[in-house]
Amino acid sequence: MELTDCRPLIISGAPRSGTSLLYNLFDGHSQVAWLVDEGFLFEYLDDLGTDATDIFLDALPADIDPLVAGLRDKQVMPPAHLAYQQSKERGSVSEVEIEAPWDEDAFRAALAESGEASVAGLWRRLVTAWLAGMGEPSKSFACMKSPDYGKSAAGALGTIQESRAIIIFRDPLYAIDSLKRSRELRGDKLLTWPLIAQNIRSFQRMQGRVEVADPDRIRTVRYEDLVADPGGTMKSLASWLDIPFELCLLEPTMRGKSWPGISSFIATKGIETGPANRSIQALTGDEQDLVRNHLSAFRRAFDYD
Repeated sequence: MELTDCRPLIISGAPRSGTSLLYNLFDGHSQVAWLVDEGFLFEYLDDLGTDATDIFLDALPADIDPLVAGLRDKQVMPPAHLAYQQSKERGSVSEVEIEAPWDEDAFRAALAESGEASVAGLWRRLVTAWLAGMGEPSKSFACMKSPDYGKSAAGALGTIQESRAIIIFRDPLYAIDSLKRSRELRGDKLLTWPLIAQNIRSFQRMQGRVEVADPDRIRTVRYEDLVADPGGTMKSLASWLDIPFELCLLEPTMRGKSWPGISSFIATKGIETGPANRSIQALTGDEQDLVRNHLSAFRRAFDYD
C-alpha cells in the first residue's frame, strides 16, 4: 500500500481558548483529512526533544497488537475507532455522540506497511492507517488538535518540514477563568493556586514556542478575532495553507453533522460571540492580579493589555 502524503496541520493553544471551535471548522474541507478527536503524537515528541526522536522510533513494536495497544493507550492518534462523545465529564453541557464507520481490518492492514525510519515516515504510516480505517481518501493535510499550549505544534514543526501549525490564543484572564469555572461545574480537579501557577507558566512557554518557530510555517489566531470575524479569519488561513476557501470553514461540524460546541456554561451552536463576551466568574481579584502581573508580556504581545 502506498503511504499518504498528507502533511500535518496541527491546531493547538491553551485549554478553553477555542481549539475545538477552530478544529471543527476544518471538518469537511475537500483538502483536509479531519481525524475526529485529539491526538498527542507530537506532544510526546516535543517532551522527548526533537533531537531524541530516535528513542520514540526505536521503541515502536514490530508486532501489530502491542503497537496498536500503545497508540490507543496513550492516544498517540485520535481514537477514531470509538464513537465521539460530548458530555459533562468532557467539559460540555451538550450531550452528543457521533459514530463514524470504522474498519479495524483495513486499519491494521495499512498499519502493517512500514515506511522510512523517520518521524515523517511514521506520520505517513499512521495517517494512512487512520484514513484506511475511516474509509477516507488522502488529502493535502491531515488535521489534528492538541490543546497543549503549543507543544504539539513545536513537536511537528521541529520534526517534519512540511508541517504547518495554527496556535489559537485567548486572553489568559478569560481562558484561565473559564478553565477554573468549568472544572467547578463538573466537579473535576479544581484549579487551585498550584495549578493556576502551572497554567500561567504554560502560557509563558507557549509564547516562547511561537517566537522561535519558523514564521512561514505557523500562524496565530486570536479567539476573539475568530468569533468576531470568522469569514476574514478563515479566508486568511485558507490562503496561507494554499487550500480553497469553502463554506464549511464557516460552519463547525463533526463528520459533516452540526456541531453544538464544547461549553461547560451554556449550549452553543455554530460560531457565537457570547463566550468571548462572558464576564470573569471564578478568578478572585488576587488571582486576576497574579495573571496580569506574570502574563503582562503575553498580553501586550497579543494585544490584550
